[in-house]
Amino acid sequence: MSSHDTLSVCIHGVSGYTGAECLRWVLNHPRLRLVGATAQKAAGKPVSALWPRLGAALDLTVSREPVEADAHLLCLPHGQAVALAPQLSGFIIDLSGDHRLAEPDHSAAYGYARATAPWLYGLPELGHSRYAGEKRVANPGCFATALELALLPMAAQLPDILHATGLTGSTGSGVTPTETTHHPARDENLRPYKVLNHQHVPEVLRALTEAGARSLPSLQFVPISAPLRRGILVAIPLPGATIENYQAFYGGNLLAAVSDQPPDVLSVAGTPLARIGVVHSPVSGTRGATGTVVFCAIDNLARGAGSQAVANLNLLAGWPVDLGLTALGPLV
Repeated sequence: MSSHDTLSVCIHGVSGYTGAECLRWVLNHPRLRLVGATAQKAAGKPVSALWPRLGAALDLTVSREPVEADAHLLCLPHGQAVALAPQLSGFIIDLSGDHRLAEPDHSAAYGYARATAPWLYGLPELGHSRYAGEKRVANPGCFATALELALLPMAAQLPDILHATGLTGSTGSGVTPTETTHHPARDENLRPYKVLNHQHVPEVLRALTEAGARSLPSLQFVPISAPLRRGILVAIPLPGATIENYQAFYGGNLLAAVSDQPPDVLSVAGTPLARIGVVHSPVSGTRGATGTVVFCAIDNLARGAGSQAVANLNLLAGWPVDLGLTALGPLV
């Protein structure tokens, strides 16, 4: 029995995409009650004016200052959450990169120093018992989540060098368009960026360390912006991976599904589900050689942000990790 029957929630940064996604999952949760929503430029507006699909379902005005609540979801740009967090009490989930990494990795990834220690890293698959007594969680990055879920079952037997490729939707770039992320530059286009230098890679290494990796690989990751709104697909050649190993690791996990076929992004869009494919196949042009590629598909806004934040809040509260997260997503 949980020590918390219900929790009041304030979402900070509700005008952004991750804020909107957190809003969706909080409103659909049987034990969460939204009492506040903040956004600096939208203060004074109804939340439904920011996100018209809500209609009249939510009678709440956006505020500039934090609202007292049992739990706070920080959906803020990097650098802002670290300043706000000391002002808040209760459970706090930070969806930015402000509390994921220790120094000097944090400074190298985000370009500014942070004096405080990193918070509990909020990937539920690293173990639910880790959350006991905790109040502050650093929500993983979206690419980091997909890479970690693809690698965790093999953490103890990874090769020295890993090559990974990932494609991501435009919502991962945030609500404010830039020269390379606004629609005319992104539609009908594929653009590699931050090649071998993505800020989520150190997170993956942190997660692998917590998962018991004997030695850390050199993770050579190529991210690619893709012409879709929601979704991430990563692919990692991984010798020695077997579907049996992955099925055993993810058995009973309602937020992950394992198959021997590659997943696609549409099958996870709008849902909290990660689809993992362990594909063992003959290598064309060779005689008798076979290879294995592990794929992971997630919705970057759901499993990569909002629904994972709610899963983390569930665990902090002592509830089942998937509470409020098992409803069907859109079918088409």
